[in-house]
Amino acid sequence: MRFCVIGAGNGGRAFAAYLSSKGHPVNLYNRSYTKISDIKKKGAVKAKGKIKGSFPIDLIRIDLELAIKDVDVILVVIPASGHKDLAKKIAPYLTQDQIILLNPGRTFGAIEFHGIITRERGNLSVFIAETQTLLFTSRQLKKNKVEILKIKDSVDFSAFPEKNTFFIYDTLKDVFPQLNPVDDYLEVTLRNIGMLLHPVISLLNAGSMNIGREFKFYKEGATSRICEVLEFVQLEINKIFNVLGLKQFGFCEWVKKSYGVEKKNIYDAIQHVKSYENIKAPNRLNTRYFTEDVPTGLVPLASLGDFLGINTPIINSIINLTSILCGTDFKKEGRTIDKLEIKELITRRIVKEHEIFDLELWQKSEMDI
Repeated sequence: MRFCVIGAGNGGRAFAAYLSSKGHPVNLYNRSYTKISDIKKKGAVKAKGKIKGSFPIDLIRIDLELAIKDVDVILVVIPASGHKDLAKKIAPYLTQDQIILLNPGRTFGAIEFHGIITRERGNLSVFIAETQTLLFTSRQLKKNKVEILKIKDSVDFSAFPEKNTFFIYDTLKDVFPQLNPVDDYLEVTLRNIGMLLHPVISLLNAGSMNIGREFKFYKEGATSRICEVLEFVQLEINKIFNVLGLKQFGFCEWVKKSYGVEKKNIYDAIQHVKSYENIKAPNRLNTRYFTEDVPTGLVPLASLGDFLGINTPIINSIINLTSILCGTDFKKEGRTIDKLEIKELITRRIVKEHEIFDLELWQKSEMDI
């Protein structure tokens, strides 16, 4: 099986090294030459941590058409804020039955990608899925290097449409035994851990980040009081989950599944994830913790809450404040259920879960609670 990894940052390098270590041919693409120049010179990614060694890469390109030519699986490992642009660029070069896996999709990533490919290529048969989080906890190092701090024990994924999930699982299970297929797409795409953690911790440490003060993002930045805010955000998310008939969203449950850490509150859970201990905070406000996790995480969630008649004041406050800090209107730029044209999909879900026949009346009743 031949793979193409799109993105040569932390995750992309980790995927490339992992696949090469298992003997699979790997192409590596990055839109700018800077991140791949040293990898191209060496012809390999050098890894340390959970995977050690220098692992050859078959093809290293900034030409997207050549990078995905004749590959079976395309692993998209770029910030979710770049998915829309990538989908438009990659659409002309896709061929029948290729698998595209977004790592991760953030919120509604596979729906956005699927919609663009469908508009550009009609009925071309490709299989699009997303993971709930990145398989690796990793850090890009200088030149051609990467440090893989952790390979997660289990990572949920789902396809859109959902009927393709188990085909993708059967194809990839020997390569990625950590992938856990979930036949409910909303269960995966709405459990976006990045949107819960990153914006809140970053926003409440924005002063330190803005002046470039060095601190450990989770170990020092996720204080007990800041984690209380995370608990309240989690409560707002679960109001939405209740309406959609989804299992409760729980960071502690996710940490137990991904890292084997069993704690009862978010603060204790974060403080006991060994892979988080030495991760440094961004030294600027223009960080993907805002520019990715807000428009492709919190914004679609808030728009879903609006449609369902569920108030999310804390989430909306975070969106508004981070928009001011970054000088970007994230509500305008981000994914919404209107832009994604999924109101009908969500309505069918509500009707199925609650046997509701008058949606407008039900929405009004929810807002009055």
